[in-house]
Amino acid sequence: MKKIISSAWLDHKFNNLFLDEISFVEDPVPGEQNKPMEAFKWICKNNAKKLLFKSLATFAPLFPVISYHGEISSWLSPPPSGFGNAVFIIMGKDNSGKIRSVGGNYFNSDVYSRSCSSNFWSDYDNSESELSKRNLLSEMIGFYKQYYSYEYIREVERFADFSCSMPIYLLVLDKSNGHMAVAPAMVRGYDPADFSYETLGEVSL
Repeated sequence: MKKIISSAWLDHKFNNLFLDEISFVEDPVPGEQNKPMEAFKWICKNNAKKLLFKSLATFAPLFPVISYHGEISSWLSPPPSGFGNAVFIIMGKDNSGKIRSVGGNYFNSDVYSRSCSSNFWSDYDNSESELSKRNLLSEMIGFYKQYYSYEYIREVERFADFSCSMPIYLLVLDKSNGHMAVAPAMVRGYDPADFSYETLGEVSL
């Protein structure tokens, strides 16, 4: 088995949906379906790509799925507290202009909120407990979920449940705007092949 020293999030020879979205910004491709999402436009514009992937490596630790001959076909990030866990990551500039990223991996993916903080970074810094920080992140993600495609969120969550991985909710705070993206905590590995496994026929008891 090939040895991976650091997280596969940090090794960009292995693809993932976050890299795909960033490629639409860095290397534009014609077509409406290739239009980059606002969250990734902000990340590239503010040189926050390295911070994003370090955040992914921190909040979504990956475990290998071993295929033929010890090859890793993908990495998944299983929920630490069981079914329904999700990764929440919030990025943006605080009041001093510093680019920051906060998040965690034991949030409830079903969270919704009718309101959110108008000064997130100040409220985060003034939160005195881990619980209050957790509630603040949940409130922010829960509020902005209403502006994101419900059908796509459900599709990502179903895939994450099926693959024993977590959905990742990425929220970028851009002044008075919030841009969200949702993707499974999964990184593609190699594409192993072993044709001796190919078969055709009928299976019966």
